[in-house]
Amino acid sequence: MTWLPVLLIFFIGAIVGSFLNMLIYRLPIDESIWKPRSHCPMCKKTIQWFRNIPLVSFVIQQGKCAACNESISWQYPVVEFITGSIWVICFLIFVPMHAAMTALFSSVLIALAWIDMKTMMIPLSLIISGIVVIVMSVIMGTLKWKFVLWGAFAGVFVPLVMMGITYFMTRRQGMGWGDIQLGLILGAWLGPWNMALTLFLAALLGIIAWLGISMKKGFDRNRPLPFAPYLVISAVTIFFLESNIGFWFDHFLLL
Repeated sequence: MTWLPVLLIFFIGAIVGSFLNMLIYRLPIDESIWKPRSHCPMCKKTIQWFRNIPLVSFVIQQGKCAACNESISWQYPVVEFITGSIWVICFLIFVPMHAAMTALFSSVLIALAWIDMKTMMIPLSLIISGIVVIVMSVIMGTLKWKFVLWGAFAGVFVPLVMMGITYFMTRRQGMGWGDIQLGLILGAWLGPWNMALTLFLAALLGIIAWLGISMKKGFDRNRPLPFAPYLVISAVTIFFLESNIGFWFDHFLLL
């Protein structure tokens, strides 16, 4: 793939990332995603289209709102860059239809993880969006029904067992019901074995993060920690690592 298509795919992904930023801001406060138009969260001024170009506008405006001169959160360019990069990876590794479905599902995961990181909540609307993408993937032939069903079962059953063990040992609920719903769609996407590996890696990352926070802010066994970001990071890492190994192995055989 030449540089021009790569840049085009990255820009499309960054536009999707801009839409995700809107979801991240509006869904937790129950604001409509259709209206009003994009606006500055500080001064509420409508942002004109030429000031809302992903990444480019942030750089030109030096990270500040053109109307009120208040600083724009780094979340906006970071989400746009991550989303654009994942879209490029998808279209480098997979055939177009598979790439499109994977890119859409990954985009849902980015918004979901970021909202949980900020608010400790997982919007049901994003879980439903993930289910829709999975069903579309099955219809398009990029996922198999048995794979999806067994993966979904593992994605719900294993976290429920972990939640039960945690409650039995500590009398505390280790995960929220939103995490179980997230496990459902991640399992359907990854399959049972990769989902089990994802849960292990996410738990390990969560423990490391909790220890790091405790060293900085002091030990508090009741300190809540959003689990969705670690689930999503683990799932995406395992999915693309496995796919990339297969991609490069196939490429090597064709040499």
